[in-house]
Amino acid sequence: MGRAGARPARVRRRAWAAAGLALAFALALRVGLVRARYFDTDELEHLHAALLVAHGNVPFRDFFEHHGPLFWAALAPAVSGFRSSYAAALAGRAAVSLAWLGLLALALRRREGADRLEGAAAAVLLAFFGAFAQKSLEIRPDVPAAFLLMAAAWIGASRRKDAGAWCGILLGLGAWLSPKIVFGAAGLLAAALWRRRASDARAFALQAVAAAAAVAALGLWWFAARGALRPLWELYVVFNGRFHSGAAAWPATLRPSLLSDPATWLLGAAGLARWRRRPEEAGIFSGAFAGLFISPSAYPQYLLFVAPALCVLAASALDGWVRAGRAPALRAALAAGTVILASAAPAAEALSRIKQGNALQRERWACVDARVPPDGPVLDVWSGDSFARPHAAKIWFLPEDEQANLNLDWVVDGLIAGLRDPRTRGVIWCESCFARLPPRFSVEARRLYAPTGCGRLWLRAPEPR
Repeated sequence: MGRAGARPARVRRRAWAAAGLALAFALALRVGLVRARYFDTDELEHLHAALLVAHGNVPFRDFFEHHGPLFWAALAPAVSGFRSSYAAALAGRAAVSLAWLGLLALALRRREGADRLEGAAAAVLLAFFGAFAQKSLEIRPDVPAAFLLMAAAWIGASRRKDAGAWCGILLGLGAWLSPKIVFGAAGLLAAALWRRRASDARAFALQAVAAAAAVAALGLWWFAARGALRPLWELYVVFNGRFHSGAAAWPATLRPSLLSDPATWLLGAAGLARWRRRPEEAGIFSGAFAGLFISPSAYPQYLLFVAPALCVLAASALDGWVRAGRAPALRAALAAGTVILASAAPAAEALSRIKQGNALQRERWACVDARVPPDGPVLDVWSGDSFARPHAAKIWFLPEDEQANLNLDWVVDGLIAGLRDPRTRGVIWCESCFARLPPRFSVEARRLYAPTGCGRLWLRAPEPR
């Protein structure tokens, strides 16, 4: 009897040890990726916006943007004040990593009627889910927005009398971070109402609506007080509402993720079939998954809103299978093997990206740091090489999807005005970027600026040629 009882205990200790080692390895990979993985141009865009806010600029009114303004306000204190561009970029990734840790902690927590190891499995699956592992590293508002969404799920599943108010506050703040949160939030609220039903559901709904409205009103008052209500409406609402990215959900995001993490997706589907055990996560997953095909921006980072709920559902399916039949110790060992197998490919991808490094980016940033004073404007179409310097034009990020949604003549006229501004110290020469613009832009850049031989930085020539 004693030996029979000791065996499951030994298996559990080994399972906890394996989960602990896996999460420690995920943290080590994260540290390596923060330091060495290349910085996506979206990250540099948000770093630049945060630095603008740190210097008193009002989003939408003073510079073109259409992402969540709360993110830059929260990020500004963390990334300002550095003399090195690389140090500012590291600080940005470190700040976003706090939301990553928060998401893992929310996945790890014990749920009602579940074994504690279910949470450990959910956290490990999430840490190594391909799109989440890579995109949660990046300095983008979707990461803290996903954290607030899952924190709202935690509150929504509780028996707190003020749960509706807290959900409304968290989701309202999340909407000021990223409008993509609305799909998962709708699924969460539906699940929270299903859990309560009748009079409790009405009280929850009233609390949530009132709290979210208060958060929205506070943000609108802030912009109105600065004369920025109209640009907020035009860029954060209207522009995003008609934005077309050209990224189809299946080929750009869903298919690559299914190929990268097939086990997690299959287990998540099995967990969804048992949705009554995890209604909040099932609601978030269903709403966010549907939103993937509705959102005009179906890029892989959208999965930041899908992956946490998916991994919780996957762990729930594993927990149910372990408990469902005989030989639970053997089933637990097989479940652990499944989690390890699901983590292998994303871990290898992370190691590969660490090995590739970001030395070229750091070299280009160093060129700008050394040759342009901190207050010297630089014009950069979309490379991010000068993200730590003031931009010479109102719009500075122009990838193909942005270009397709903007009046190109207005953009180029503004860029050329920036080139001609005597305060502008340099331009970042990007052949592929300039090839998408009318030739008149390149002609003017060549007339006014000359290459430095350091990175892609060109500085204003002494006399126009």
